[in-house]
Parts: sequence; structure tokens; C-alpha cells
Amino acid sequence: MRSSASCLLAALTLASAGCGKKEAPKPAEQPAVQPAPPPAPLAVASIELGKGVDSMKMVTGGTMTFGVKDTIYASVGTTGIGSNATIGAKWSFVKKDGSLVPVNESSQTITTSGPVATEFHITKASAWPKGKYRIEVTLNGTAAGTRDFEVQ
Repeated sequence: MRSSASCLLAALTLASAGCGKKEAPKPAEQPAVQPAPPPAPLAVASIELGKGVDSMKMVTGGTMTFGVKDTIYASVGTTGIGSNATIGAKWSFVKKDGSLVPVNESSQTITTSGPVATEFHITKASAWPKGKYRIEVTLNGTAAGTRDFEVQ
């Protein structure tokens, strides 16, 4: 019996040595959670010209050519987020030598958390002189875009 017991003890010793401690299963790795990107800063996305605007201040009847008695509208589209941002519009007549004659300059302060349109317009009691004109748009005093147009 002793040899049977010795064999059994040897078998158990070998089996326990091979089994060792079982490691707990590792939890499935979770992908790293990326923080949301910061909101985009306010930026001018478009400058549209036309003969009217709708209730959302978007140009209706977009054109680059106006009549001498037209009111000329500009819709400045912005994207991003901004608080107390100043959008400026400087309208000029372009002389044949390329120099600019100021026509009108105005600005508006906006606060927005997404896309929005800001409307500017110029009108004249008498006829506009025929020729080329330009609107220059600024955002917080920095040039943000221009559009050339013509009065015929």
C-alpha cells in the first residue's frame, strides 16, 4: 500500500505544481474616452449680396449687379461660437485707378453659439453712381473677406 500511497502522493504533487494559481481574467480593454473637441471659434464663412433678405437675414435674390435705385444687402454668414464679437462692413466705390471712395461703414455686435447671418445694407435717396463697388467685412477688427459688385 505504501507504494500506491507514494505514487498517489507523487501524482498529486506533480499535478499541483503544474496547476499553480489561476489568474483572474482581465476585463476587456475599454477604448480611451476622448474629450470633446473645444468649440470652433467664431469665423466668417460667407458674404452674400442681393436685393433683399429674409427673416433669417439671408439674402434673397442673390446678385452681383444692382440698379442705380436698388437697396444693396449683404448677409454675412458666421460659424462657430463667439461672445460680443464685432462684425464690420465697409462699403466703397472703386475708382478706375483702383482707389476706394468710402460710401458707408457700420458694425454690429453679436453673441452666438452656432451658425448665424448678420445683415448689412446701403441705400441712397438719389441714384447710385454707375461703376464698381466693394464691401469689406471684418471680424473683431481683422479682415474677414471682400465682395466686389457693380451698379449699372
